[in-house]
Amino acid sequence: MKPLIIDITLPVSGMSCAACAVSAESMLKTQNGVLSASVNYAAKSVKIAYQPDIVGIDELQHSLRSIGYDLVADTIDKLATFEKLEKSKLDLLRRKLIIALIFSTPVFVLSMIYHHPALWMQFLFLALSIPVIFYSGISFYTTSWNLAVRKQTSMDTLVALGTGAAFLISLTNTVFPKLLTADGLSAHVYYESAVVIITLILLGRYFEDRSRTRASSAIKSLMSLQPETVTILKNGKEETIALKNVSPGDLLLVRPGNTIPVDGIIKEGNSWVEESMMSGEPLPVFKQVDDKVLAGTRNQQGALTVETLKTGNETVLSGIIKMVEEAQSSKPPIQKLVDRISSVFVPIVILIAIITFTAWYLVGPEPSLTYAIVAAISVLIIACPCALGLATPTALIVAIGKGAKSGILFRDAAGIESAGKTDVLVIDKTGTLTSGKPVVEKIMILDGNTGLLPVFAGLSRLSDHPLSEALNNHFIKEGIEADKIVDFNNIPGKGISGWNKGKQYFAGNRELIIRENIGIVESTSTIIAELEAEAYSITLFASHEKVLAIAAISDQIRESSKEAVAALKAMHVEVIMLTGDHESAAKKVAEAAGIEIFKAGLTPEDKADYIKSLQAKGKKVMMAGDGINDTIALATANTGIAMGSGSDASIETAAITITGTSLNQIVETIKLSRNTNRIIKQNLFWAFFYNLLALPLAAGVFYPLIHQLLNPMIASAAMAFSSVSVVTNSLRIRKS
Repeated sequence: MKPLIIDITLPVSGMSCAACAVSAESMLKTQNGVLSASVNYAAKSVKIAYQPDIVGIDELQHSLRSIGYDLVADTIDKLATFEKLEKSKLDLLRRKLIIALIFSTPVFVLSMIYHHPALWMQFLFLALSIPVIFYSGISFYTTSWNLAVRKQTSMDTLVALGTGAAFLISLTNTVFPKLLTADGLSAHVYYESAVVIITLILLGRYFEDRSRTRASSAIKSLMSLQPETVTILKNGKEETIALKNVSPGDLLLVRPGNTIPVDGIIKEGNSWVEESMMSGEPLPVFKQVDDKVLAGTRNQQGALTVETLKTGNETVLSGIIKMVEEAQSSKPPIQKLVDRISSVFVPIVILIAIITFTAWYLVGPEPSLTYAIVAAISVLIIACPCALGLATPTALIVAIGKGAKSGILFRDAAGIESAGKTDVLVIDKTGTLTSGKPVVEKIMILDGNTGLLPVFAGLSRLSDHPLSEALNNHFIKEGIEADKIVDFNNIPGKGISGWNKGKQYFAGNRELIIRENIGIVESTSTIIAELEAEAYSITLFASHEKVLAIAAISDQIRESSKEAVAALKAMHVEVIMLTGDHESAAKKVAEAAGIEIFKAGLTPEDKADYIKSLQAKGKKVMMAGDGINDTIALATANTGIAMGSGSDASIETAAITITGTSLNQIVETIKLSRNTNRIIKQNLFWAFFYNLLALPLAAGVFYPLIHQLLNPMIASAAMAFSSVSVVTNSLRIRKS
């Protein structure tokens, strides 16, 4: 018996830098029973897989609390719990910031006026500094200590060392002024550096947290699509109840302008329903009795009575929210490199600060101790792994949120990174380029086999392929009852088979008939050739002995297909159509869509092999499809996109799912991914460039040229600015 494994995404509160995420992740990974843990600093969440019979959520929560972070263990209403926790932390941060501003401002102003304050003024500075150090900045020291005892570090470690050193040296020189002057050293005080650094870092974190909240607002906006209460109809009476108390089968009244709260089916009324969130189509859709409606869509006009089919975590909207949560918590390949850098960054900075202090103290000009202290503190303060840690995830969070609002769902961060690199789009025909709702134009019965049409209907009813669906609709319309079929079998890329009254029957393309060694007489071949010449898709119905009937089916190209193909070409993306249909039908659709290269009569394996041949030429291939027969190709491509109308198998296989059916969503997917990749590169360049320039500047490498050291207060302001700038740059994706 396999052990039970729970794979879940939970919020993590209290992280203040990228190194915090690394510390939290390493702490969770050391817990017995945890199989994997991936902490995303920007998303403030962890994707964790654990064995509940070995370790519980409460134990994992306790392990993080021991180092200053908090795991939101409320799995039922985790978002509300997390928001409440974060709001209280932001309120506390605001209070600490206000106290820091009130007490640090006079210290800063007076220090600028009096460079060598008298002893009474030093005691004044000490009194004003105590609230800043021991209230506003206390978390820097407690978190650093909790991490240090476990041999871990974070950005708080650098702040605690820098400001703590400045305060302790100042305290010593104030209370025991002769301790250093007895050895010929200057008894300088650095209260303004300690308190202003803490104030500026708190200010930076406050703005960063507010900006990051805007960046990660996608899930909140999705959650807001679900009303808290609904109107239920019981015994002809209306009653308002909580949405969580609704069960399948309940009848709900949805008034004009209200959001539909559940996945259900309309029992009374008709209306236009705005469902762009689900379909990607901007225009509302007319819905009437027996039509399905989805949670999160909006009823625009008439009142509807909706029978509940799915509620809570079972709805399509909940599935989208879960996918967005998991995607925002995942990490692209490039982030793994950044995490490794962040994990060693703080210890390296501490080492650089020690070397800087030693060098200035031993060979620097007088007063060498002052120069050594200023340079070392500047190195500790200006180093910023936060910008590095925020560079990739903030951009991804914004992009994934924007995509979700446009009906573009990324399974993970790797999908959004790879989609932007696409230079060849391989696309299926039926249900992708075409409407996916083919219509049976005619069925030609051979040798008077009319009595077997119910068997043909029975086979068609059991398949979810668009051509089978068209046949099933045709038989229903014609009033042909479906016979019972047993041992039904789906043959991907070829057709279907099943048994009726001890005899096996087949429905599919010519390849299926050939594979089963079913003979095709000359007259039948002639009919097939004539229909194919007219660009019909052909489905053959046969027994083991012969072909019994021929169905001619047409499928119209989507209105958006030609426009989308032209847009892709303008983006230098080559479009290739692969289909299992015959040459004539494929050629007709390809020409209508403006596609020059197409391959017809392909099996699912053929499609995958063709994609491999493109990849062998160095091409980055995106595959878009909607059927079970596309799953191999979707898995083979660099990026797989499943159409929202597709099978569960194709959606499970693809890296990206578009909730609608328009190819324009594929165009938007590539544009969004390319823009996101560009923003990520800009962020990473800024983060690396900042540290490459800032650390030598803080260490005093440029002192021989400018004859001045970097002020620690300016260093702290620069550090805060670097993080805020990265988040702000990422937010530009929302407006692109």
